[in-house]
Amino acid sequence: MSTLDATVSMLEAMPEDARLKVFKFTQQLFTSEKPANPFVSLNSDDILSDLSESRKQFSEGKGIDMEDALNEIGKQHGFL
Repeated sequence: MSTLDATVSMLEAMPEDARLKVFKFTQQLFTSEKPANPFVSLNSDDILSDLSESRKQFSEGKGIDMEDALNEIGKQHGFL
């Protein structure tokens, strides 16, 4: 399956309200003067702080298996 086929398949599986959010965000990418970026820029101190917190949570047994996490996200968003 190509990337385009996979993308179309995901869009078809999404609920209508989620599809509209994707459409509006995509439209912003092409109509805004500066690119719409949903991610906040982080400096090295922020990244190291996040990494430290992540390691602490993992050592406390609060981590979950990546495959389980991806499956849960897929179910929440209607991909699975």
